[in-house]
Amino acid sequence: MSNQIGKWVGLLGLFVGMMALLGGQPVRPPATPGVSPIDLTADSPSDDANPAWSPDGQRILFSTRRAGGSYNLWLMEADGSQPRPLTEGNDDNVNMPGTSWNPATERICFASDRSGDDEIWTVGADGRGLRRLTHHPAADWEPTWSPDGQWLVFQSNRGGDWDIYKIRADGTGRLRLTDDPADDWQPNWSPRGDHIVFQSNRTGNWDVWVMDANGSHPRNVTDDPAEDTDPSWSPDGQFIVYSSDRDGGEEGDVWIVAADGHTPPQRVTHDPAYDGAPAISPNGQLIAFESDRSGNLDLWVIGNPLAEGGGSE
Repeated sequence: MSNQIGKWVGLLGLFVGMMALLGGQPVRPPATPGVSPIDLTADSPSDDANPAWSPDGQRILFSTRRAGGSYNLWLMEADGSQPRPLTEGNDDNVNMPGTSWNPATERICFASDRSGDDEIWTVGADGRGLRRLTHHPAADWEPTWSPDGQWLVFQSNRGGDWDIYKIRADGTGRLRLTDDPADDWQPNWSPRGDHIVFQSNRTGNWDVWVMDANGSHPRNVTDDPAEDTDPSWSPDGQFIVYSSDRDGGEEGDVWIVAADGHTPPQRVTHDPAYDGAPAISPNGQLIAFESDRSGNLDLWVIGNPLAEGGGSE
């Protein structure tokens, strides 16, 4: 009897802990955050990718094939419950991990081929007000918002190479921010709006880079023979979380590094499967990421090792 009581007390402790991390919202308690990641989408056999937190941290936006062969945007509660579609149809609609959901406008940005070409679109968090921003036969992908909701940044090969551009939320004022023979991908705007993080192979392999918001002063944050990809910011702008296959992580693990690159990066996950596309919750406590450790691509969450009570796997 005492062992049974101890078991339920332990489960209650995990439940309360996860409620605190998510601002009082109850979640399923199968593991301790920060030690053992929690699979939020274990109930779906489809691939779920690219987690992006809502501004209040209570929901997660993601891209999934649950409704068929194409990717569409879905929402779920931060504990993985109540998954529901935001976009529908046979066209691909894909968001970026990181700042895809803007707190100033409550609009979501994504790339879609619904017009025949890969373009940048936005939509309200309620699924209304669909708006197309780009009109070009080249591929425009991976948009994210500026903090004030006035601009979006995205990658495009419209200039021949993959470079980073920005555009106003009404589709005007497009500007090219990078112009390099190498590929610059997956830009994410910093919380203060003064910097943009991105991945680039201009050193010969993928590294994490940061530049000023006007495209000036690009500098690499990581410099390693491994492939460092999928960068996004911590809510205070002091750290960058990303995926890397360094240190024996053949398929990729989640890492975190100071935004100035002056301290060694810290490994967050340790699994032989692929872990990538990480995004830190608005309160800085949790990291959501995609992983195929369950056999298909699911969305997982783990405690941020730099937050109080966090810890690497």
